[in-house]
Amino acid sequence: MSSRLVSRCLAAAVIIAALGLGAVAPASAASSSSTSDAAGMEALQRQLNALGCNAGTIDGKLGPRTLAAIRWFQSAARIAVDGVVGNATAGKLAQAAVTGSPNCTTVPEPPAPTTPTGAPQCTQQLIQAAAQAALLPNERIVKSGPYQCSGIFTYNAPTVATSGGLQTQVIELMRWSGAAWQVVNRSLYCESGSVPGVIYQRTCLVGNTSAKTNPGTSDAAAVQLMQRELNALGCNAGTIDGKLGPKTTAAVRWFQAAAHLTVDGVVGPLTSPRLSDAAAAGTPNCPSVPQPAAPPKPSGGTQCTQAAIQAGAQAALNANERIVLSGPFQCAGVYAYNAPTIATGGGAQTKVIDLMRWNGSAWQVVNRAAYCQAGSVPGLIYQRTCQVK
Repeated sequence: MSSRLVSRCLAAAVIIAALGLGAVAPASAASSSSTSDAAGMEALQRQLNALGCNAGTIDGKLGPRTLAAIRWFQSAARIAVDGVVGNATAGKLAQAAVTGSPNCTTVPEPPAPTTPTGAPQCTQQLIQAAAQAALLPNERIVKSGPYQCSGIFTYNAPTVATSGGLQTQVIELMRWSGAAWQVVNRSLYCESGSVPGVIYQRTCLVGNTSAKTNPGTSDAAAVQLMQRELNALGCNAGTIDGKLGPKTTAAVRWFQAAAHLTVDGVVGPLTSPRLSDAAAAGTPNCPSVPQPAAPPKPSGGTQCTQAAIQAGAQAALNANERIVLSGPFQCAGVYAYNAPTIATGGGAQTKVIDLMRWNGSAWQVVNRAAYCQAGSVPGLIYQRTCQVK
């Protein structure tokens, strides 16, 4: 989906209260088991804190302080100050976390938003308009699909078609902004404790999952979205099935070549936001460069050593973070678990859970939302990285 798309908007506890819609059932009560979705919120909070935006305690929860920090960063980055983490905000935030700029110390914190008026309008016309606004440039809705509202959240399942004619039903979690519905990032919201049970069941407990993985979670949606983005850019990821197979990996490598990134087929913290930005803008795209040759078969096995794993973990940190304790690690095949403790420039220390993948020459931290439900993470590593909060 576009820069207005499924990677978007972080909900605000402040606005929930301001709308007077009352408390909603916590996601944890609706879910069948513990998942790693909260890691997305923790990573967001760490990035914001690393940039001086004061997201508060890194707790994986979407509270007023985190929302204020998002708005502060948007002000520093000179983008729309709405507290919504869409592709534009996510891409700039990921780049700023690496470079240290822009950061919140350069501008004053913006004032709190004004209280929105009016209750959510649960109509097919408004919900379909929001779904269409969140699509990729070459997609259109061919069937609006079912929808259901509860408080400031709604479920929607439209069928979309690309310019090539391929049709896919997508499951969307949407939130009322005070004036319109917006598609939001499920991996952030589903474990944030703010989605009502009836909507949670229809958006967070669905997905094309493997028998190896947690039954009935929505993480596969991350891979499905990635496949749609790759196909929209002409990278030929094949069938949108939520699986990280050879075709999808080859498409990732092709996009990395077009975007002048390291061509390793691994969806890490640089490739993921760059892909979302490109899908919104239509560039860089894969037809602009030759498809890279298949990677050579790596010689030798993985290096399951503390030094090699710690180097991969350090490479994935934000600009002002450092590892103060390497933490436990464990390997199985081309995957590894690691739980280092990191410190920011301000001295705060946080333990993080890293899912890592061997790319043939080094360990690399990967996107858990994409890999945990892709069916390829060994059970031993899955339990320690994908079934934790």
